[in-house]
Amino acid sequence: MGMLESSPVVSTTTDSTDAKNTAMVMWLMSSVLSVIAGLLFAFMQRSEPYVQAQAKECINWGITVLVVLIVGAIVFSASIMPFIAIANLLFALMGAIASSTGLSFSVPLKLRLLK
Repeated sequence: MGMLESSPVVSTTTDSTDAKNTAMVMWLMSSVLSVIAGLLFAFMQRSEPYVQAQAKECINWGITVLVVLIVGAIVFSASIMPFIAIANLLFALMGAIASSTGLSFSVPLKLRLLK
């Protein structure tokens, strides 16, 4: 696959309640903090593979949002920003719900920079 990932990947699961809750909080924080939330949890939870996988997805999504915001602001001015904010909130909530059940969540149509 190329730089754009087009389908959610549900490959990594966990039974650890701490890992589920940590990933859920990370996805919820990403709705406000974007890339910073993923980076923060990636460095804090290095020993937990489930959180690491979700942090990479969160970072990829945060970078995608930032790129789309910058390009959208240049091309479409500020008129597209509310739509991007709604999409960011929607995917963050979807990630939080999937993480709370222990499933991996991958945002469709994101730039896949970290693998």
